[in-house]
Amino acid sequence: MNFQPPSKSLTSRDYLFIALVVVLFFIISAGLVYANLSLPNGGGDFLRHWAGGRAFIFDQTEPYTLYVPEVVQKLVYGGNGLPDGEPPFILDTPFHLLLLYFPLSLLPDPIIARAIYTLILEWALFGLVVLSLRLTEWTVPRWFSVLFFLFSVLNFYTFQAILAASPILILGLLYAGVLFALRHEQDELAGALMALSLYYWEAGLPFLILMLWRSYKERRMRVFAGFGMLSVVLLFISFLVYPGWILPYLRAGMNNLNAVFGFSIITALQNLLPSYGKYLAWGVIVLLVFALGYEWNASQYGDERRLYWTACLTLAATPLLGFRTEFWNLSVLIIPIAFMFAVIYDRWNQIGAWLILLFLAVFFALPWTIYLFTPLSLAAISGEVLYLFLPVLTVLGLYWIRWWAIRPPRVWADALTQR
Repeated sequence: MNFQPPSKSLTSRDYLFIALVVVLFFIISAGLVYANLSLPNGGGDFLRHWAGGRAFIFDQTEPYTLYVPEVVQKLVYGGNGLPDGEPPFILDTPFHLLLLYFPLSLLPDPIIARAIYTLILEWALFGLVVLSLRLTEWTVPRWFSVLFFLFSVLNFYTFQAILAASPILILGLLYAGVLFALRHEQDELAGALMALSLYYWEAGLPFLILMLWRSYKERRMRVFAGFGMLSVVLLFISFLVYPGWILPYLRAGMNNLNAVFGFSIITALQNLLPSYGKYLAWGVIVLLVFALGYEWNASQYGDERRLYWTACLTLAATPLLGFRTEFWNLSVLIIPIAFMFAVIYDRWNQIGAWLILLFLAVFFALPWTIYLFTPLSLAAISGEVLYLFLPVLTVLGLYWIRWWAIRPPRVWADALTQR
């Protein structure tokens, strides 16, 4: 006879707890939306998707024409034209992913739409922090959880992402979700998350290529099944709604590539070191390409932890590969920074705790100090420094912890140093 354990029914206390959590969620969300309504002008990264959706739905206008950037520039810059060095907000998101913005495009007020979307970003940031810590498989001290959450929310780069209403925080959550799903053999979910991540190439293209390449090497065909199924559904709907979107999308992408804005390692080092900065930048790019090629190849013979470290290195190195990017795209480096801190604490215990506090202080205070207190005459140079600061330090930090990160079991000599 087969005996099955009795199912445990929810008690009134459980229902009360669930109700309190739901009420608290809505109270916090309402408070955040109210706060988001008071944000200064900005939000152009979202508004170009909002305006593109409205142009297509209500005006029967192609979302990839100059109409959209003109509307967004008036909303962001107050009708004063496009300032030098600022993004023109050309819409270059594939139409099958632009469909995901259509519900918010139904809202006629851009301020309210931006506030609601920013709320989504803020909850995505919370999920990104939680998942980044979960990926480390580290029993996180409570004090560090609080500090890391505050750092992630209040640091300069995340602030820029919130101000721009950039989907990069959602993409960061998707990247962390891909790593988490692959580790727990949820291959279809990992593939679906990658399908939703196929834009903002300058932030995550090398990472996605690494994940797909590793899945192919391990013959995890369910990853490609999940990727393909969701992509086919979204593409089918997109071609049904707007059959000719491919060519206008490619044209908009080329226009965006030709626009002059943002930061790259080439322009940054040229401005900082006019005599030889360009050659130094190309040297760094070549060195990083060879380093990533070596690490990618070595990771196929390693375990999940080796892949995790390589993925973190790829995210940290991407802004230094010559792609043009913005400050807010660097907020995805929350993922490798969490891993770096976990290894430091695991390796050096009490000394590691003090090192973490030091690094948190530097990562948090230095960018804000440069941003707030640099004279206007040096504003251009300070922007280049702010752009280089986080990825350079993160890449160096990842290589510093590399030995302990990819070889977690300590040898006896390591154990003796802990006593």
